Amino acid sequence: MADFINTLQLPPWVGAIIRGEASEWPDDATQYAVALEQHAVAPLVYARLPHPALREIALRAAAAEMLRLDDLRSLLDGFERRGIPLLIIKGSALAYDVYEAPELRPRADTDLLIDRADVPRVRALMGELGYTARLLSGDPHANRQQAFARRDSFGVEHVYDVHWDIANTPVVRDALRFDELRARSMALPRIAAAARAPSHVDALLLACIHRVAHHHDSDRLVWLYDIHLLCRQLSPADRQELWRRAAERRVVAICDRSIEIAEEWFGATGDGFRPSDVPTDEPSASFLDRSRTRGALLAADLKALGWRARLERLRDLALPPAAFVRASFPHAPRAALPLLYVYRAARGLRRLFHRLDAG
Repeated sequence: MADFINTLQLPPWVGAIIRGEASEWPDDATQYAVALEQHAVAPLVYARLPHPALREIALRAAAAEMLRLDDLRSLLDGFERRGIPLLIIKGSALAYDVYEAPELRPRADTDLLIDRADVPRVRALMGELGYTARLLSGDPHANRQQAFARRDSFGVEHVYDVHWDIANTPVVRDALRFDELRARSMALPRIAAAARAPSHVDALLLACIHRVAHHHDSDRLVWLYDIHLLCRQLSPADRQELWRRAAERRVVAICDRSIEIAEEWFGATGDGFRPSDVPTDEPSASFLDRSRTRGALLAADLKALGWRARLERLRDLALPPAAFVRASFPHAPRAALPLLYVYRAARGLRRLFHRLDAG
């Protein structure tokens, strides 16, 4: 899982271009093309102020979007025929809601949220529709999502990340539940008549939680711009509801931090948006400490679980399914499987001492 903490840094003029305040490129702009693509804002920057170094990236994004939308509509038809409710979340939902054009919001996959009870039916449906499930580690307490992929007749791979919780970590995965998100959801007619996504308040909470809890307080610009655009959608009443709900779910600190950084890059979206009082005792606030080790991250997850689940989590970490281990080392001979378990365990123990900000 990439955390993007070490994403290539971008200078402040990038924010000025996105805000529409820059009329020309600086002389050293070309060297930042890779970083702009890594931050997933290259098409957006190109739309604001075209530059030859970004043209191909923007064209690829536009071409891929047409194929992605066609595949998504077909998938939604399959879910509707089976009567399986779902929500389109994160990048794809925002691309067709708060962005001027969906190709301005690059993404590697389409995120879907389903009810936990529907996981078996969704796995069966994805297989029937021609999607291949990506292998999981066998740790149900750490894996609350599964990716499915298929390649179309044009050779384009379509990947769907199907979630049955909003996050893998038990610290925040129950902060927003499918049933309540579905009850407050809104239509996405630009995708399809039956397409639905979380409300703007819920989408903003989810964007803040995802950026911090899943990607360790990453400064990746596309996620910050998502937050900026969502902030612009909220009425004063929505803002009050945002902080009420954040306090209730104990995610005020991570929401405040996310909005703060978004404002630094793209400007404030209204007076008094952020809360006057930010709690310091929320369990989720520990995700803001980029100097934490991976061991501390695991300890926080274990603390949020019951005793039985803790033991199951440790067992699954130490002894994942053989198929998963072999897939992790595809060129190793089958006879080497016991040694691969030992090697994987030793490598995992070393990683526990690695700081998150070290990559």
